[in-house]
Amino acid sequence: MKELSIFIDESGDFGEYDFHSPWYIVTMVFHEQDISIQEPMEHLNRELSLLGLENHCIHTGPIIRKEEEYSKMDYLGRRRIFNKMVTFMRQSGIKYKSFYIEKKHIEDIVEATGKLSKQISVFIREHYDFLLSFDLVNIL
Repeated sequence: MKELSIFIDESGDFGEYDFHSPWYIVTMVFHEQDISIQEPMEHLNRELSLLGLENHCIHTGPIIRKEEEYSKMDYLGRRRIFNKMVTFMRQSGIKYKSFYIEKKHIEDIVEATGKLSKQISVFIREHYDFLLSFDLVNIL
């Protein structure tokens, strides 16, 4: 059975425009389950461990803003984490697509929802045959 997992996450909020949070972003991460990511994942964990991040779950917002466990980490240390994630993505075969709106051009939540919905709809139509090639599609 051919199976695809789609992980969906968002960043930002539908609130008024704020220069600290100018975008609202929805990202879909696609993983074909017959492609093992175990080896790239083990490599990423080893690399993070060398940076002193044992059993670490990466959250990019705090890395960018130098918050939480990254507050004492310098720019180069935080950049190394990003580089490790990019390497993981290249090695793993995982694909992703981000949909975004710049909030300063949006009047209200209805317009924001409409613009994002349109982007997602176009993407699904353009990749419909790919999505239909799977026996099972899990959306998480």
